Parts: sequence; C-alpha cells; structure tokens
Amino acid sequence: MGVRILLVEDEAITAMDLQRKLEFWGYDVVGVAYSGETAVELAQKHHPDLILMDIVLKGPLNGVDAAKEIRSLDIPVVFLSAHSEGSTMERAREVEPYGYLIKPFDEKELLFSIELAVQRHRSQLQIKKLNRSLRMLSDCNQAIVRINDPEKLLREVCRIIVEVGGYRMAWIGLAENDEERSVRPAAEYGFHEGYLDSVTIRWDDSIYGEGPTGRSIREGEPVIIRDTGEDPRFTPWRDRAVERGFMSVIGLPLTVKGETIGALTVYSGERDAFDEEEVKLLMELAGDVSFYIESREILKEMEERVARTAQRERILKRIFELSPVAILNFQVDHGEPALLELNREASIITGVKECSGSPGVHDVLRGLDEEDLKKIKGAIMGDVELEEMISYPHQGRTKLFRLKIVRPSPEIASVFLIDVTSER
Repeated sequence: MGVRILLVEDEAITAMDLQRKLEFWGYDVVGVAYSGETAVELAQKHHPDLILMDIVLKGPLNGVDAAKEIRSLDIPVVFLSAHSEGSTMERAREVEPYGYLIKPFDEKELLFSIELAVQRHRSQLQIKKLNRSLRMLSDCNQAIVRINDPEKLLREVCRIIVEVGGYRMAWIGLAENDEERSVRPAAEYGFHEGYLDSVTIRWDDSIYGEGPTGRSIREGEPVIIRDTGEDPRFTPWRDRAVERGFMSVIGLPLTVKGETIGALTVYSGERDAFDEEEVKLLMELAGDVSFYIESREILKEMEERVARTAQRERILKRIFELSPVAILNFQVDHGEPALLELNREASIITGVKECSGSPGVHDVLRGLDEEDLKKIKGAIMGDVELEEMISYPHQGRTKLFRLKIVRPSPEIASVFLIDVTSER
C-alpha cells in the first residue's frame, strides 16, 4: 500500500502543482485542505501516513495550531513555509514536526523529506508496538499465574490485549462439536458493541467457517485478514466489522493435548497490522493460554483422580472396620514388629482397644502360648507367608482360629484370624 498524504496549502495553484508532483511520484493524496479547520477534519477522517502542512493559512487556525490539534492522532507533519524567521520556526518546533522545508524548495529536497519522515515515523511506531506487545505478553503471563478462575482469567487476557496491546477487540472462542460446528465465545473484551451476537462464526468449511477464527481452528495455524474491507474471505462479517473499526484480524489456534480446541481472535484498528514480530508474540500468548487451559484440565483430572482414590480408601477402610475377619497390621520396617492398626473384630478377640505405645506381637496376642508367638513373630519378621490353625482363649473359652500372615508391602505384615470353632 502506497504512502497516503494529506496536503494542506491555502494557495490553490501551489496545491494543485504539489498534488500533481506527489501523485506522479506514486503517493496517494487523500485530500487537499485550504484551511487549518479543514486540515483537522480530513486528518481525523483519513488518518494519512503524512501531512504536508503550510504554516500561513486562511482562517482562525494556522498550520502550527492545526498541527497541535492533529498531534493526538500521531500523524507525522512536515511544514512547508516561506517564513524562516526565528519566531515562526520556534513555534513550529513546539509540535515536534518531522521536517521543515523553506519555500521555494526543489523536488529532491521535498522527496527526501517525505521519505525520511515516513520512515522515521514507521520505525517509531514499530518500536512502540513491539514494546506494547511485550508488556501485553508480560501482563497476560502475570494474570495466568495470579488468577485461578478460568472464566475470569480468559476475560482478563482479552482485556489486557485491548487495553495494553492497543487492539480494538479480542475474544476467545471454543470449538463446539455440534452439527453446525459453531464457535462458542468463552470471553471477550473491547469495542465490540454486540459484534459477536450479530454475526455467525463457525469452524466448518462453509463461508461462515472461512474467517480467521474458523480457519485457525481447522488448520491449527494463525490466519490473518490484512484488510477486512477488501479480503473476500471476510465478506460475511465485513459490514459489521468495518463499522466498529475492525480493519484487520488475526485468528490464533488454542491447542490442548495436541488438538485445537478453539481460537484467540484479535482485531486491529489498522490495516495490515500484524507484522512478523507481532504474530510471533501473539502466537506465544496463545500458547500460554493453551498451556493454562491444558494445565487446568490436567489439574481437574488429578483432583477427580484424588477424589476417586479417597473414596476408594474410605470404602476399603469401612470394609476393614466391618469385616467379620480379625485383621491386625504390623509395621515391620523398624526392627521389632509394632501394631499399626486393627479392626473391630480383632479388638474384640485380643482385647486391645488402641495402638498407642506401639504394642508388639507378644502384647497383642498374649493369649497364645510361647511357641505359637515365636512362630508368628518369625513369620512376620522373616517375610514368610504362614497359614495354620491355632487355639486362642476368648471370653472364657478356647476357640479355634485359622491364622494367616501375608506381606502386602515390604513394611507391613497383615495377620488374619478367622474363627472356625463352629466348623469343628
């Protein structure tokens, strides 16, 4: 796209001559203003790349005054003036012009001043944009670390993209696997004025899926519309986008576990806004958002797994407590076996109510004769499974129990006592 110039000159013949030369050199003259007031209006309307401004103009606003009002638009101004006295140049210096040519000037001098001003301004814009993008990325990463609520985080990311990054709008859409392959907005922020409610955006291969959002989801790559007013792929959304100042758009895929689950879509108020460095930073941001979503999903899966494990443990604990088989677990990794836990049936049989003091085998099974105690302790200490019948005094009578010892883990030995008295 050529350099767009607004020419401000109150002498009609001079203005016509300058316009002819500029267009011959390949510049696009977007308008000619003969007064300061008209210059301000045309600058606001066309937002040119450069303004060539005469200082002495007809009407209440001279060139310097007009440049002061235009200054907020960040458009470079090169003054053209027949006045070289110190007071005029001092006033002109206040608005920090990109050049000052004294009439009459030759064509080479004018051409050089235009190119120098445009290049200088573009370099400054590039530096500002890069710094803004870096700050945007940093602020988004801080938000990702700080905010645990996914809904709040995604909206905060969109807000930072607009307010810090300087874009018109940003939204995050999730790809639905419904019949229409629709894209559901999860967060949005900016100068949208109901934009998403007024348009249809899909990720299928219909015309509604050919925009940057749908294609980035389908293809898993960034998709850029550099001019929403001209690109035929953007036809379904053009009118509503242009009236909101969306001049260019980029769709960035959000990938979780190797699959594209949605897109981050960013709208700029400038045509051809997304250069190579900008795209890299936005891709990095989309990657950070994807990582956050994936981390949240992994965390959710872990929490669900922990909850299921805890539920199983509660069930097993309940089974342990209510089992009709007496169960005693001894800890054996610290030398002398020590009772770790016993269930209700084991407590009834042995008379042991709690495990405080880490009672040993002799303390717990004190009703057995010495020979049986040595055999049981030896099996526990020697990591040997044992199963045999033993007699054990219980409630004033001797009962017959089937005793079984197993090692469910290197540090635990489990003793089972099954009452088989009635089977004799």
